[in-house]
Amino acid sequence: MAGTEEEFQEFVAKNRELIEKIMVLQKEGVIEVASAGRDAVHDAAHAADAARDRAEEFAKATYSMFMDPEVQKHFMAMGMELFMGLSAMMQKAPVPDFVRDAASSTERNWKDSACRVNDDCGRSKAQKVEINKDVPEGPSEIKVTDYTKSE
Repeated sequence: MAGTEEEFQEFVAKNRELIEKIMVLQKEGVIEVASAGRDAVHDAAHAADAARDRAEEFAKATYSMFMDPEVQKHFMAMGMELFMGLSAMMQKAPVPDFVRDAASSTERNWKDSACRVNDDCGRSKAQKVEINKDVPEGPSEIKVTDYTKSE
C-alpha cells in the first residue's frame, strides 16, 4: 500500500510537529543510552583498577610473608628436621650397608654445608684445641681458639 510522493509530502507536512518530536525523543534516547554506556564502562574500569590494586597488595603481602626472615628460619628448621628424620630412618631401614653409608655421607655433607652459611651454627667455625700438659701447678691447660685454614 505504497502512496505517491505527493501523499508522502502531504503526510509529512500535516504531521511535521509529531515527526520532529519523535526525532527529538529518539536523539535523547540515544544520548541517554550512550551516557549510560559511558558510565558503565567507567565503573567497570574503576572496579578493574581496584581489583588489580587489591591483587597487587595481596601478592606483595604473600611474598613478604614467605620471605620474612623469621618465617624462613622456621621453614629451614622444619626442612632440616625432616631431612634428619629421613636420614635416621635410613639408618634403621632394612637396606644394604652402602645405602646407609650414602645416607650418612649425604647427611654429614648437608650439615657441613648448612653450617658454613649459618653464623649461629656451632660447627660453622673450625676450632683449634691445644692441651698443655707441662703446666707446673695444677691440671693441664686446655685452650680452644677459632682459626681458619690459612693459619
